[in-house]
Amino acid sequence: MRTIARYMWILFTGLILFSCFTTHRVPIDQMEPGKIPLPAQIRKVALISRNFRFSVDTLSRYYNLDFRLKRGTNRENQVIDSIAVTKSLDDLKKVLLESGRFDEVFVYPSNAIKPHVGQKEQPLSAGYIQTLCAESETDAVISLEMLSFFYNRNKTLSHTILPEANVKVTAIWSVYTPLQGGPIDRFTHSEVVRWNETSPGNDPKKYELPGRKDAISLACGEAARNYSKRIVPHWTESSRVLVGLNGAEWEKALSYALNNKWERAARIWQEHTSSVQSRVAGVAALNYAVACEMNGDLEEAIVWSDKAVSLLRNGETGRIARNYAAILYQRKLKAVRLNTLLKNN
Repeated sequence: MRTIARYMWILFTGLILFSCFTTHRVPIDQMEPGKIPLPAQIRKVALISRNFRFSVDTLSRYYNLDFRLKRGTNRENQVIDSIAVTKSLDDLKKVLLESGRFDEVFVYPSNAIKPHVGQKEQPLSAGYIQTLCAESETDAVISLEMLSFFYNRNKTLSHTILPEANVKVTAIWSVYTPLQGGPIDRFTHSEVVRWNETSPGNDPKKYELPGRKDAISLACGEAARNYSKRIVPHWTESSRVLVGLNGAEWEKALSYALNNKWERAARIWQEHTSSVQSRVAGVAALNYAVACEMNGDLEEAIVWSDKAVSLLRNGETGRIARNYAAILYQRKLKAVRLNTLLKNN
């Protein structure tokens, strides 16, 4: 009976040691390449607007003011259309150049193509794209195929509705190259940009909701900048998983990590990577890999991530280690592509 009790106690202690762990997510900013498969040798692009609007877009000339639908004058609508297109192309150009992905960006005037309305928007012909690229001396064309927006402002004070202005922007963008018979990418981007009298950083006593022209200009610029993430490398926020075990040293390392003191946390985890207990060594290797990545050493992170996978074969910690190894592998592939696109190789 004593022998059985002894083994039961060992088994119970083992279960506690092997089951008690916590997980914590920490944020990380990483650069992602654009989603459009533009060849790296394309370094110069032209931007142009089709000035097209669908015939079913019956609200394009209207706006909403304190829950009342109003129609803008023809002159006002024409000015706003021109401002919206110009702002979209100019802000997109700025982001494309600042990204380092392109060497030159040529912008055609907002009225290069006359405004027109139709039931269906047809892609630009290969011959026309070749002409645009030849006269602008560029390698590809990014076309604002359609741009639509609607302004809404409410200044009524009530307990349920706060004063707000917003613009819904919908745009269709296409990317063409001279060698393709049609667009290599066609994407509809839609978003709503909002302003309110309690916006962060605004003094409620001084802040005023933007009028129709200013709001549409700002919203179209922001929408174009957000669309640029489809074309050029950009920063995006992700997260990584840390595994915590029982013990003062583990709690101290986790505290360091959560307070962005990665070098201190790394030193503690590195010491535990030589533990005779494979699970402890594996968790330490996993956390140390995260610390290496956070400190900018992707190659070292991959080395320790592989060690964590070899040590943590089963259970939840094993799954976490395998998922992280896959993330690092994908990040390495993206880094190679980014170096090519940004000419850092």
